[in-house]
Amino acid sequence: MLLFSSESFENSLDIKLTAMTDIKQLRKEFEHYAYGQSLHSAFTGLLDWTLLPFKKWDNAEQQKHALETYQSHPKATKLVKLLELIGEASEGFRDPLGELYQQYISSGHIGQFWTPEYVCDMMSIMSADTLEDSQKVLAPTCGSGRMLLAAAKRNRFALFYGADLDITCCKMTLLNMLLNSLTGEIAHMDSLSNVFYTGFDVQTTLISGYYIPFYTEFTEPELSNIWLHPLKGNNTKSTFEKPFDVKRSEHVRYGCKAHFSRIMSLLFSP
Repeated sequence: MLLFSSESFENSLDIKLTAMTDIKQLRKEFEHYAYGQSLHSAFTGLLDWTLLPFKKWDNAEQQKHALETYQSHPKATKLVKLLELIGEASEGFRDPLGELYQQYISSGHIGQFWTPEYVCDMMSIMSADTLEDSQKVLAPTCGSGRMLLAAAKRNRFALFYGADLDITCCKMTLLNMLLNSLTGEIAHMDSLSNVFYTGFDVQTTLISGYYIPFYTEFTEPELSNIWLHPLKGNNTKSTFEKPFDVKRSEHVRYGCKAHFSRIMSLLFSP
């Protein structure tokens, strides 16, 4: 039996109430931002726009064009305010993006209910006694990335890998990793059939005392650390028959708030 003191209970309750307040405020600002669009299309657009300045492009000209595109967003003021709220609510490896999506957009569509954060924390502890630097952590159906965030609470210097069949989930996890300066890979793929679509390699670079996160996108499965590579030197055909056909549905400073403040100052400075 686990016993909790009244003080620890009150602290956990304060955290929960703060999270509820954050998500209500975030929902309000998101609805202002999404005015004139469906909530789903506004949310997927928000992910794409937010990821844009984090992407590493092939050359300086492409990078410049991407930043100019970002700055010309038709709802730039509302976008920046919304991103600031997301950054603040993400402190402590929390998942406001996933909560917003689950409660107000997906509503459990095709079974998309995320594991509660406190359960993710417990599962992380049960999975391994210790988590060393550069130790690999894999979430084969990552959702919004909560299992990876739970592991990051224990050691942010591990390597984090996640995969999901839903590209929206992949982008939420990717953004959560970028906000917290975590490194690893997110793959848009089917973890059961090993069909690979797109990968996102997530790294950081040190600039003026900040670990600035960035990602590169690739489509070659051979570049992935998650995709199951064929065994070399073994041409024997497996006799295993699939039992079913897979169905597819249609400080150095790391803080989230610090990242948004830094990025916004770079993007929107005169």
